[in-house]
Amino acid sequence: MKIYGKFSRRGLLKGAAGLAGGVAASQLIPGSAFGQVAGEKPALLVVFLNGGYNAVFPSADSFAGAGTFGVNGTNQLSLGNGLIVDSSFSKMPLLAQQHMASIGIRHGLSSHGAAQSADWTTGTRSYPLMLASAMGGDAAIKCAVAGTNMPAGVKPAENGVSMQAITDMKSTIAALGGATDPTIPNRNIGAASLTAARTMSTNSMLASPVQLSTLKDGYDTSIETLKKPVQPFDYNALSLAYGMAAGATAVTDFRSKMVCAELMIQAGANVVIAQDGGWDTHGDTTANNVRNMMNTRILPSLSTFMNRMLSATGRNVVVAILGDFSRSLPGSDHQANLTGTVVGKYVKVGTTGKVAANVSLPTGTPSVPGFWAYLSAALKVAAQPFGANPHGLIG
Repeated sequence: MKIYGKFSRRGLLKGAAGLAGGVAASQLIPGSAFGQVAGEKPALLVVFLNGGYNAVFPSADSFAGAGTFGVNGTNQLSLGNGLIVDSSFSKMPLLAQQHMASIGIRHGLSSHGAAQSADWTTGTRSYPLMLASAMGGDAAIKCAVAGTNMPAGVKPAENGVSMQAITDMKSTIAALGGATDPTIPNRNIGAASLTAARTMSTNSMLASPVQLSTLKDGYDTSIETLKKPVQPFDYNALSLAYGMAAGATAVTDFRSKMVCAELMIQAGANVVIAQDGGWDTHGDTTANNVRNMMNTRILPSLSTFMNRMLSATGRNVVVAILGDFSRSLPGSDHQANLTGTVVGKYVKVGTTGKVAANVSLPTGTPSVPGFWAYLSAALKVAAQPFGANPHGLIG
């Protein structure tokens, strides 16, 4: 069943109440925009495994000689050009396997807080917000987080682009096209009402710009959303494709986060972030724990997302998988570097992130900004917000 129309009265009032309470804009009325730029529309999905990303996945052959992390002759997958990954990735679509690269990140950090902050920020600016801003477009929400788990570190807005957490997709579905209902209020009236409320709150927001930043973001995003034209959208078909229960819209587990990611990309978002917890896997010397989590929790829904989005007409969707850092030997502890996995239509198969047998990366491997520069290049962002791509492997 396709759904058409406007916001429900309940949704609009809930959004306005949330604004008055100062909650984040994403919990109010997420936005909608299609065809942000002429030609191919880029979008990035970042899958962040909170706790670490074992290098056995992007650099499996590094451990074959000693058989560490359980690597043997049957659980490696050679994709060509020196890229050998864990055989778990055979569950990814063929297109993903043909456009995958392992990218090294030598950040030199082995504590969770410092590594996470460095993965996401310069210390004063947010990498995903910098990228979402540079990608442009007219979506009301350009940088979305699927669920409640926000990235570590600072998140100051970039040229008006803020980070919005989507905890329930119901209002986003309404923004894309809600059920026809004679009680639905006029969107222009709703926008005018929220504009008036924002005006009344101006002095408070000016007096406390940091504490009330989410209030300001909430007003701005909600008003911008209501000004966008409604688009027809079939949410039932989307949720069915991922095996979600009919009518379920809460963003909780990883599957619902992938549904949310596709929904937000269709709504025009430039960057979507989905975090998954439980990856601080001390003592996982055979990597059986992380393989099990990857195969049962991550890959089923992520593969569905890739099947639907990597070859979508008019889109250039890039997927990046990373975590705090790699896991060290012998005890699967904290390694002071990271290798990420990147998949996208312009990604060339290969690796700049092959680790040594002791999980180290070569001196001279770029740090975090180089990784984001690579993502920017894979997305074909002309502005180069992180400088030139130092990794190559772009077609």
